[in-house]
Amino acid sequence: MRERRSVERRWAAATGIAALVLGIGFVAAGRASGETPPDDGAPSGMVAFVAGGVCPPGWVTVYDVEGRVVVGAIYPEDVGLEVGTPLGDREERKHEHAYSGEVTLVAKNVAGSNGGNHSGAAAATYPLAGTTTKVGSGLPFYQIAGCVKP
Repeated sequence: MRERRSVERRWAAATGIAALVLGIGFVAAGRASGETPPDDGAPSGMVAFVAGGVCPPGWVTVYDVEGRVVVGAIYPEDVGLEVGTPLGDREERKHEHAYSGEVTLVAKNVAGSNGGNHSGAAAATYPLAGTTTKVGSGLPFYQIAGCVKP
């Protein structure tokens, strides 16, 4: 079952990449000639991403993908699932991570004068927890328009 899902995922990824490449190809061909053929060959419902922010003639902007990372879905019930809040124009969202753990200090014999150690270095297990500083991912990105063939 696991191997079958892996094959299905690879097939879905390959199909999605092919559709994207074909979509960009159709858009580029229409722009290069300056003319829109009566049928550009793209099926109804196809989504393509175009530079310049203007959809080709006969296509409309897909606002659902604005500010989102688009990923392929294998199962029909997963198509259209939205997670999180879309990014704003040129936004690099900062994030943080919570962490927790413990540190164990083992007993050590120390010879010394003038009293004992009554500080926090006693042999014990000490919990620690906190949150990292909020930072951006630093990943490069390219803003591009999504278009759909009605």
